[in-house]
Amino acid sequence: MKLNTAVLRRAAAASLITASAVGFMPMSAPSAVAAPAIVEHARSHIGQWGGQCKAFVQRMYNETHANNLGTGYYQAYIDAGYHRVAKADVVPGDIIQETDASHTRGIHTAIVTGDPVGANIRVVDSNWVAYEIVGEHSYDPTTHAANNGGAAYYWHK
Repeated sequence: MKLNTAVLRRAAAASLITASAVGFMPMSAPSAVAAPAIVEHARSHIGQWGGQCKAFVQRMYNETHANNLGTGYYQAYIDAGYHRVAKADVVPGDIIQETDASHTRGIHTAIVTGDPVGANIRVVDSNWVAYEIVGEHSYDPTTHAANNGGAAYYWHK
């Protein structure tokens, strides 16, 4: 029997959110615990200045994780313990990084806040809804990246 990893991650995230509501956080899943934390922390900045998208996501990560997220557009995620997942498998707390083909120029960076609905994913980011302002919205990262000469990568920790 093949396990659907996206379903398992969503179930784990849901149980951690429920557990956190009653003041209990399982000690066995530090990266899963941090995923809801980064979402809630990012949402607390909606409507405020956030700067450029990559800098905003990096700051939200650094303020909710024990290690720092580097400045690169691809290798930094690997170095921070992330692995790539399919778009259909993203869960809240994952990071979307759009880059050019050589991974040297960022196109857009966002934190996933909702499960994919068709081609769109709900995210919180900066510099999308207004210049350097944090907002939450839905968009299609794959199409957006392709329209700007790049690709979207979906990172899970």
